Amino acid sequence: MGGKSNESGKIGEQLASSLLEMIGWKPSIYNLSIKCNTPTHLTKNGTHRTTHEEDQFFIYHNPFHDDHTEIVHVSVKNNINKYPQNETLKKTFKAHLKELHEIIECAKHDPKLIEITNAFGAKQHEHHSGLLIWLHNDKKNIEQNIKSDLSNSQLEQSNDVPVYLIDNARASFLLKVVDNLKRRSKKDNSDDLTSHSVTGNVDFFYPQIGTSMGVNESRTGDIIPLELIAADIIFAYIRNADRSVKELIIYANQAFSVDAYKRLIAYALHFTSDSIPLISIGMPDYDPTQHKNDAQQARLVFNHRKKEVITPFSFERSILDFLDEERK
Repeated sequence: MGGKSNESGKIGEQLASSLLEMIGWKPSIYNLSIKCNTPTHLTKNGTHRTTHEEDQFFIYHNPFHDDHTEIVHVSVKNNINKYPQNETLKKTFKAHLKELHEIIECAKHDPKLIEITNAFGAKQHEHHSGLLIWLHNDKKNIEQNIKSDLSNSQLEQSNDVPVYLIDNARASFLLKVVDNLKRRSKKDNSDDLTSHSVTGNVDFFYPQIGTSMGVNESRTGDIIPLELIAADIIFAYIRNADRSVKELIIYANQAFSVDAYKRLIAYALHFTSDSIPLISIGMPDYDPTQHKNDAQQARLVFNHRKKEVITPFSFERSILDFLDEERK
């Protein structure tokens, strides 16, 4: 059991590190030992815990809130086989969540982390969040979504620290977004496609979904923030050599339909001006042989915006491709 557990942990760390690097989360700090300062935190044997092991720690300035720095505590879990089912899934999730909340509770007061945060130049408001990356390696259902199975879980502990979940379905969506961006941007430069992260002429776009932004706050950047990690729509710009925007791309994690495509066009046009000539809308199951006429019908609704060329497309890939890439 110990050997399998170690192997599973190493695979999980490898997948999680590659995934976070891919979405711009670098540099990160790994495998920190946090001193436990809460008497109610116990080990599995019931004794008082002396330390917590934090898998990963990342800091960034939140683009959705003024003067706000996000301090993210990452916990990585991995199953070599499939996820557990039913009540075992919920029980295991609650245990993972409880462990991460305890890490954050003590990490807030850890001198090492406070020193790191100060050196980073944290803004006026520091906000701690958790990110639970819980993956499995069963290829038969590699894009499994467990969020719906967990949606009715009754969490026993009360904690005001938000925790975001990346399961296999979410990891696969993020992978497909960045993989597609790399290939699209490759047309305009010679950056190396073997790199996990996106290339230099690509920026993620941050819609105004939080508190009001200051006029000096950038609405683009090279990371996918927590709010967009949890979202089913991700925006990106591809830029020209002079940094002007050449193309707006929307990645929507939803099935194609005329109504869904209309909403995405409306959403895209809301954030663009006539200066952006190309808009591409990605949906995982778009098939031009079946959906081309439906897409053209939806486009007619916005006939008053004739300057933009709006094109639907599909995207696909698997999270386990990371393992093959590391071996090359």
